[in-house]
Amino acid sequence: MDRLEYPAVLGHAAAGAHEPLFALLADRLAARVGYELFTVLVADPSEQQLRRIFSTDEAAYPLGPADKVEPSAWFEQLFVRRQPIVAGNRAEIAQWLPDYDGFDGTATGSLINYPVVADDRTIAILNLTDRAGRYGPEAPARLASETGLCAMAVSAFLAQTMKSGEA
Repeated sequence: MDRLEYPAVLGHAAAGAHEPLFALLADRLAARVGYELFTVLVADPSEQQLRRIFSTDEAAYPLGPADKVEPSAWFEQLFVRRQPIVAGNRAEIAQWLPDYDGFDGTATGSLINYPVVADDRTIAILNLTDRAGRYGPEAPARLASETGLCAMAVSAFLAQTMKSGEA
């Protein structure tokens, strides 16, 4: 799907069709900020776990259970303060994710974790990674206008999940 018009977006959201909404979001983020990898995580409070519900590389970053939710500066920034994290190189990434080694052996060296907030709580995290130096302090402003589309896609995903009885 190359491009959806506004009425089609609303139609997909109303029908609970999250896949085309996430595909559109991925296209729009690629144009706005660029990325090597883009994923969307939601919190599963019953398991204190983050669940990956979208990935541009499902072979390496499959859908399903992802990271455990534990008290940390990362958690505080995204879920309590509801503020983005931008790390432009591996040293900055290590400040937020000290035990993360997922970029070893790749050219990836910068990331954005952006909270999607609805009803005054973080309902999802947009995760974008790319080469070192790709993201700077201005990057979150380029993502802000896309959080509404993400919230629609997450809502459609959750509605479909509840309807089908999946966890």
